Order: sequence, then structure tokens, then C-alpha cells
Amino acid sequence: MKNSSQLAQSEKGRRQAKQGVPGGMRGGGKAGPTGPVWPILRRLLRTMQPHALILTGVVLAALATTVAELAPPWIIRLAVDRFILEGQTARICWAAGGLLALALVQGGVDFLRLYLTAYTGQRIAFDLRNAVFRHLSCLSFSFYDRARTGDLMSRVTADVDVLNNFFGRAAVIVLTNLLTLVGILGVLIAWDWRLGLAYLGLLPLIALGMWAYARRVRPAWRRVQRQLATLTATLQESLAGILVVKLFGREAFERERAGRQSERVLQANLETARIASLWMPYASVVMGVGTALVLWVGGQNVIAGAISLGTLIGFATYIQMLLRPIRQTGMMLNVVMQALAAAERVFEVLDTQPDVQDAPSAYPLPPVEGRVRFEGVSFAYDAEAGAEALRNVDLEAAPGETVALVGPSGAGKTTLVHLLPRFYEPQQGRITIDGHDITRVTVQSLRDAIGIALQTVFLFDASIGENIAYGNPHATQREIEQAARVVQIDDFIQSLPLGYGTPVGERGVRLSGGQKQRIALARVLLTDPRILILDEPTSSVDAETERRMQQALGEVRAGRTTFVIAHRLWTVQQADQILVLRDGQVVERARSTPEQSAHQALVAAGGLYRQLAALQFQTETLGAEGGAE
Repeated sequence: MKNSSQLAQSEKGRRQAKQGVPGGMRGGGKAGPTGPVWPILRRLLRTMQPHALILTGVVLAALATTVAELAPPWIIRLAVDRFILEGQTARICWAAGGLLALALVQGGVDFLRLYLTAYTGQRIAFDLRNAVFRHLSCLSFSFYDRARTGDLMSRVTADVDVLNNFFGRAAVIVLTNLLTLVGILGVLIAWDWRLGLAYLGLLPLIALGMWAYARRVRPAWRRVQRQLATLTATLQESLAGILVVKLFGREAFERERAGRQSERVLQANLETARIASLWMPYASVVMGVGTALVLWVGGQNVIAGAISLGTLIGFATYIQMLLRPIRQTGMMLNVVMQALAAAERVFEVLDTQPDVQDAPSAYPLPPVEGRVRFEGVSFAYDAEAGAEALRNVDLEAAPGETVALVGPSGAGKTTLVHLLPRFYEPQQGRITIDGHDITRVTVQSLRDAIGIALQTVFLFDASIGENIAYGNPHATQREIEQAARVVQIDDFIQSLPLGYGTPVGERGVRLSGGQKQRIALARVLLTDPRILILDEPTSSVDAETERRMQQALGEVRAGRTTFVIAHRLWTVQQADQILVLRDGQVVERARSTPEQSAHQALVAAGGLYRQLAALQFQTETLGAEGGAE
């Protein structure tokens, strides 16, 4: 596309929905997954498939860690029954050496397991973050009309970071702990089935506690993620509009607004912490019950000679070992629930489908002359509400013609030109370029043929040269400078110490409005579009610069079909065709002839155009008199 900066801003404020995205994407697509845990968890696990080889190493390391953790009680049992009770002092050192060797092996295996897990988590988060941003760049403008920038940023950054914690830590810890729990159960039953059953009786209590905990903590984490996204959106909006905030002295109001959102985040986190804090005491109580059962049953069996003292000590050691995986699993369950809440928000973006897509049989738009036709086009931003922005619009622009769109604010001028590059799809009618239905050609090839310069300019935090070449990154320095000369800004750029390498600052804050507007126009011209859309390109320049740009734009428009959203008389007077819109309808139109211009014809008709022209003439006259004074 030739120039996509701030494409929907001129009418977005008038039509933008008040609600944001949290709770469901409403921007023209299908909602993401919500509800049961398993489908979301299964989808999360599928994202691990490309890293199956590394994950195999992680699982093997987890198995090795489990074996290393289960071995010490065996050695302790052997040492008590065979060495200590039998007075074999020399062999005790072998048992101690075995425990030391196991500790060293376990340390090395744990290092490998933790590093591989962290590496995998970072790679998966990297892939997810790129996938979300790539998908966001493909979504239609209707999505962004409703979405909040801060909320989207939160999904790409904070939510994906939560998933990194899940993949890089929680998942493998839960796996290792489950292996440990199962391994201990197998060993205890192999040693003594009665003590094994006592241990088995604890498992329902553990499972019940985890189930109740998960049911409560998952919605709590959803609330935290939503409130954090809202806070991010509030901060982004306040910082982006800091000039307006300071201009009207509303710093205190913005601080209070951010404080209220921060308070909601705090309360949501405290509620989650309260729920999470219940797990540790519960796990301690369960383990206390287990220890008492082992001591009661095992002690009686030792006295009766049914089991050895070493077996009882080994059992007690295993029961104490259970405390760590049970507690840790509860804490990791907290991370898992947080990840599920974040995953819902991430998948919600990925499942949102763009309104504007290539048709299955779409073909690239071939080189065109620029004949544009609107045939019975009607469009509403909210089709269900029924308020149409355009109604039954017909127009034809010949190749190389300049078409001026005139009308009061909200008449549908910007909407009309935004339908041409398919930023939105009309509900009725069709639009063709050289006979090609724009819904039948690929979106990229369509937008490659169209250049747009808007009244509201956005520049990236890069150099002037990079901003001009943004739509054509392969342009030579000579081509960049030629585009700048056409829009009368080359002299200014050359006067700067760094020339075309001068940084413009975030959103071009180091440049004046007129300078930014001319750079944006040069950016469009450098792409050499066949169809040009101009939204009053000289609204922010002084009279002398405007005079020079009028001549330059006359040269630029030569051979190009140009649509101009016109507010100034010079643009209207030079147009080959003028369309007057009101309430989404074309109420007047005229085409220039050798006898009279379209402007003269509409003035003579005495309709709405004549009123608008008279008002504009009066405004410009008063402005000129004020300047003379």
C-alpha cells in the first residue's frame, strides 16, 4: 500500500464505538475462545509442536530429575536397615557418597532442564508475539474503529509475557511434580501396600483442593488481565494526548483517572492473592494428615515387625518430599490459570477475521489508466443500526481527471474515498477501476495503485529521508530529493545540519504542521500512484508555500486520476468534475466543459455548492483582511 498513515482518522472520531475490545472482539470478526479450560490448554500445547525436539530433551531431563529425587529415600532405607542397625560403620560412607553423587547429578540435570525450558518458552513467546502482530496488521479498519490501542498493546506484550512464564516455567514444573507424585505412589505401594493405601487416600483431597482452587483463580486472573489492559489503554491515551492535557490544565484529572484504573488493578490482584493464599495452608493441613497416618500405621507395623524401621523412615521422607511438589503445583496452577486468561485474549485476536479479504479467485490488478466508477454504492459503518454514511452514489472519473468532493462536515466525503482502496466494503453497489471490480483483485495490488495524502499526518520516529521513502523503501536518494522538491520542502531539509538524515522525533514533533504535511505528500508522490487521493494537502501551509504547491500539485496530478476532498476554492476551481455531498448523497454535480468550468456551472445553479463557495470566499476575505492589518 502506498501510504497508510492515519488512514481513518478524519471520520473515525465521528463514528467510533464507545466500547473497547475487552470481553470480546467487536471489530468485525469472530470472537475468540472462551469457556472450558481444556480447549484453550490444548491449543496452547499445540503451539509447542514446532519445538518438539527440544521438548523431548526437557521431558527426558524431567524424568532424570524425578529418578534422582526418588532415589535418596531408597539409600536412607538401605543405610538404616543394612548398615546402621547392623553396625556396619564402613558402609555408611558409601551411602553418604551415593547421596552426594545423586545431588551432583541432579544439579546438572536440573540446569539442563531449566535452561531448555526457558529457551523453549522464549521461542514460543517470540513466535506468538510475531503471529499476533502480523495478524493485527492484516485486520480491517472496522476492527480498529472499535479497538483500543492500549488494550492491543497489552495483548501483544503483557499477555504474551504471561504465556512465556507458562511455557518457560510452569508447564515443566507441573510435569516434574506429577511424575514425582506418581513415582512416590509406585514406590510406597511396592514397599508396603498398607502404607501405600494411606498415601493414596491423600490424593482425592489434593485433587479436590486443586479443582476448587482452579475454579476460583481462573476468573480472578481474567479480571486482572482486563483491568491491566484498561490501565494500559488509559496511560497510552493520556501520554499520546499530553499536549491537550497540558493545554487545558487537566493533569490532575488524568492523574485521578489513571489512579482509579490503577486502584482497580490493585483490587483485582489482591483478590487473586487472597485466593492463592488459601492453597499453602490447605496443602500443609493435608500433609499433616498424611504424616500422622504414616506415623500411626507405620509405627504399629514396625512394632509388630511387619515392616522395618528403615522402611518407615523412608516413608516419612517421601511424605515430607510430597510437600514441595504439592505446594509448588498449587503455585504453578496459579500461573497456569493466569496463562489461560492471557491465552483467551491472545487467541481472541488471532481468531478475529478481517472484513476485507482477497476473494478465492482474486487476481493482481494489472497496470491501469485510472478510470474509476462507483455504481449505486451504499455504505453504513454499522449496518444493524441502519444509519447510512453513503446512499446510492454513482460517479465516473476518467483517466487523468481531477474530481473534487465538496460538502459539509460528515457528508461522507472521506468515507467515499476510503471505499476505493477497500478500507471498508460497501453493502450495496460496486466499484471498478478500468472495468476491474475491486473486490475481484488482490487487496495489495489495489492499494499499490492508489496513493493517499491525508490532512491528519503521521510521521514515524525516524529520519526525514526514511519517512519520505516509507512507501517505497527501494527509492534512491535522488528520487527522494526530487519528491521533496515537488512539494517545496527540499530547501528546508537541505538547510538542516543532518539534511535528510535529520530525526523527526515521535509523531514528527520536531516539525511544524506544514512541514509534516509536505513530507507526507512527498511520501505519497514517491510511490508514483495511478490514482491519487488528497485530503486538502495544503491546509497547514502558509500562503506563499501554498501558491508554490498549487503549481507543483498541478504537475503531480497530470496523467493521474485524482480525488480531492476540497475545502479551498483554488482546488475546486481547477477540478474537472465536482461532486457535492450532503448526508451521504450526491446532491449536485458538474463537469468542466470548454465553455465553463464545473465550478462556474455549480455557482450558476444556485444550490448548496453556491452557498458553500460564498461562505468560503467570505472566510478567505476576512482572513486576508486580518492578515493585512
